[in-house]
Amino acid sequence: MPTIALDPTPYIMLFIVLDPVGIIPYYQAIISKVPPSSRKEVLRRAVLAALAMLLGFALLGEYLFGILGVTLGDFQIAAGLILLIYAVSSIFEINLGATGQGTSVAIFPLATPLLAGPGSITTLIYIKYIYGLGTAIAATVINIALAYPILASSNLILRFLGRHGSLFIDKFMSLILAGFAVSIIREGIQALLGG
Repeated sequence: MPTIALDPTPYIMLFIVLDPVGIIPYYQAIISKVPPSSRKEVLRRAVLAALAMLLGFALLGEYLFGILGVTLGDFQIAAGLILLIYAVSSIFEINLGATGQGTSVAIFPLATPLLAGPGSITTLIYIKYIYGLGTAIAATVINIALAYPILASSNLILRFLGRHGSLFIDKFMSLILAGFAVSIIREGIQALLGG
């Protein structure tokens, strides 16, 4: 049976990348175009689809890398670069995705790329490499379980924090993520150099 790490780092790392509080303004902009009677169902579908995507990558990502001959060092550098791009794009508000129409927004852009985007998928595979499958699955389930009530109560949170407060949290999380990204790149270079 896969073990689950007690170290909070992988859980916090994935929470930072998923960033359910930081995506509230974007979530609100997207969900406002959905009929009020369908909003709960759209959020439920989005969260379940994101969970399925992330678990799929946790289970198959390592197998795919094995077929492609990607080493841990290779992946750490690639993961770090992707996370760094993701963090910088968030800091400077560079849009990396597009928006869907009607209830289809549950899958795109809510499930992916807002929740299960390149950053969270990369982070999850990295967590699996470093902490094991059990921790990757636990981190996914815990963070998706946290994302659902946060997004479901986004109206209240946005009213409490205000748009500026929410964006401040997003920028702060992005800076932390950039730091994580650089440390992952450093670890990858050390692994490739044998040190």
